[in-house]
Amino acid sequence: MVRTSLEKFAEVAEQAKSNEIYDIHDLKMEHLVISTTRLHAGKETRGHEHAEKEEVYLCLEGSGKLIMGEETAGFAKGDLVTIPAGDFHKVVNDSEADLVFLCVFEKYERE
Repeated sequence: MVRTSLEKFAEVAEQAKSNEIYDIHDLKMEHLVISTTRLHAGKETRGHEHAEKEEVYLCLEGSGKLIMGEETAGFAKGDLVTIPAGDFHKVVNDSEADLVFLCVFEKYERE
């Protein structure tokens, strides 16, 4: 069991990626991954889909847009979005501050 706060999540999680676009930390369980992404101002994720995996996004800080398939919607602190298996999704930070979101998904190998 791991017990932590959101503020200390990065201390117990593994740094999965860090670059000019975002910083990602993953806490891996047997079947699930809990991940935080800090998407830097003016940046966007590359967008992807998971053929057989559902995902949940919860915005923790900031605001931007979430693209799912052909639909674009606002994505701001407190918003929770469920992403069905096979749906393309992408987060765009069109603000001047970092956007931080939490993801929960079934474990898979990142590219």
